[in-house]
Amino acid sequence: MKSGFVKSSVAVIGGGWAGCASALTLAEAGIPVTLYEASRTLGGRARAVEWEGQKLDNGQHILLGAYQQTVQLIQRLGSIKGLWRLPLSLNQPPDFSLTCPRLPAPLHLLMGLLGAKGLDWHEKMTAARWAHTLLNGSFATEHATVDQLTRTQPEKLNRLLWHPLCISALNTPPEIASARVFQNVIRGAFGGRNLHSDLLLPRCDLTALFPAPAAARIVELGGSVRLSSRVTALGPTPDRITLRTCNDADSYSHVILAVAPQHLADLIFPVAELNQLAIGMADYRYQAIATVYIQYDPAFKLHKPLLALAGGPAQFVFDRGQSHGQAGLLAFVASAATHLPTDWMDQAEAQLRRSARPGKAHWRKSIIEKQATYACIPHLARPATRTQHPRIFLAGDYTDGAYPATLESATLSGVQSANFLLEQL
Repeated sequence: MKSGFVKSSVAVIGGGWAGCASALTLAEAGIPVTLYEASRTLGGRARAVEWEGQKLDNGQHILLGAYQQTVQLIQRLGSIKGLWRLPLSLNQPPDFSLTCPRLPAPLHLLMGLLGAKGLDWHEKMTAARWAHTLLNGSFATEHATVDQLTRTQPEKLNRLLWHPLCISALNTPPEIASARVFQNVIRGAFGGRNLHSDLLLPRCDLTALFPAPAAARIVELGGSVRLSSRVTALGPTPDRITLRTCNDADSYSHVILAVAPQHLADLIFPVAELNQLAIGMADYRYQAIATVYIQYDPAFKLHKPLLALAGGPAQFVFDRGQSHGQAGLLAFVASAATHLPTDWMDQAEAQLRRSARPGKAHWRKSIIEKQATYACIPHLARPATRTQHPRIFLAGDYTDGAYPATLESATLSGVQSANFLLEQL
């Protein structure tokens, strides 16, 4: 064992977006920081993978203009060109389309609803009134589900708009999804500035968008990034925390745990002060996200960078030729995909063929993150970034916050945990 203890040195365990945000914040504050990542690639549940010589992602992601912390970090690292900003447009040919004009919020949403194609005048007015109430009325009760929240809405509105938005934003079926968190998302996107509802499409792989530039900056500032380095145990003492990996051990003044919630309990259970936290994490349930990449003829392209799909199992299809320069490559995404049919890729292609003729697929690659996010249900106890142990902090999209499991929740939590830690130094 080697002794690497330095006063006010910090270890961040987990190289996902939360961990990278934590480590970057600390490094920029002049704190010696070491970032541990178990895999060979940074990004966690939003990272690059390679297939058939092309860079893909372990899941197709989309950001909102309201994700101000995430956008700010990406801008600071000089990689903002990796995001493609588009005004909100939901196109589900041939049944439905909604485009928000460049008007002050929330007028842009109301005008978008009134101009939506595929809805009759009564449905448009009902949607506009309900959206106004959602943005300006009181919050939904803590125990309400999205299904209960939307019961006054016509079936077509729920099928084409509100429920697909819930599944995409919360990765949780509306029957069990938290109405309050859904309302937070709607208010964040449509209750502030017009640009907050914009869709931000990555134009590079997800690791290159933020985790890799963050890691480079951490190293430039004197920090360390250790890939393929799984932390197996914590050894707390009154004045330090010892981390053990398969190969060695090092000691630090403080630790930020930025691992996924399903991996947290095993790591913290030996720490007496964190026993109750470990027990509470056992109540979490998880939802899958499935992405299938399908390579068609390079000459094929969608008439929009992304399209909504009706009838399941996929909710969206993205044209990576338009966003990433990968001509003819489409990414079909199925959220809340815990019970996918075995032929779901065939079904996803059939959904697209209702409005497009992509031709024969050259190859297909399915990537299913079985525990992509926690189920965002009512009354879910989300822990604070501060813990009962004064030298251990949490960072992750599952910690206490207004949004569900999103990249914004992850980066917000990462920056917050680092700032709370800095207050102690």
